Amino acid sequence: MARTVNKKLAEFISERFNEIMIETGLDLEIFAAYSKIGYSTFRTYHSRTVPISVETLHRICEPFDILLSDFFTANTPLIISEKIKNKANTFAAQYILEKKKIIKEDDIIFHKKPVGSGNKWERDMIKYITLHTDYFHTERSIADMVHDFTKDFDFPLESGRIYELLRKYVGPTLKKEPSMRLNNDKKTSNRTVFLYSKI
Repeated sequence: MARTVNKKLAEFISERFNEIMIETGLDLEIFAAYSKIGYSTFRTYHSRTVPISVETLHRICEPFDILLSDFFTANTPLIISEKIKNKANTFAAQYILEKKKIIKEDDIIFHKKPVGSGNKWERDMIKYITLHTDYFHTERSIADMVHDFTKDFDFPLESGRIYELLRKYVGPTLKKEPSMRLNNDKKTSNRTVFLYSKI
């Protein structure tokens, strides 16, 4: 993956994001959600992997009431009002509750495999597989899941949707570990594959 050309600027922007997170107490995921930026996209900005546009930066700064001119004034701390901090913390609490509720709401004991269609059925199925089967007793990659979910559970999903469901609805019950993979020539691939299993 290409990296930003201006490393110093990218590092400065990333440090400014850290400053806002420290000031507000938000973690990376909630910071992205509060700014209405996709989490994976925001991570690339924070990790200095890809450049960020001025428009996107403005969108990130706006909910914190930070002017771009202030954001780019080096050696000057960013001032975030107590009102904004309280608003951000209220958002964070609701965000965490919502995540817990989705898992807790289905503290439901599934006596049998859920049936139906649509988003709720997909959520129920991913929770059923995670919480009520032994599927994740063995480490599984997303590619494994695409194949196995269709074959073993009659639950066809694309890899992106599986990743989204795992992250949103069963994240705390699974661990995600990086694993090196081999290419066809038996050499180690530069691409990291993540394996999911029960905590």
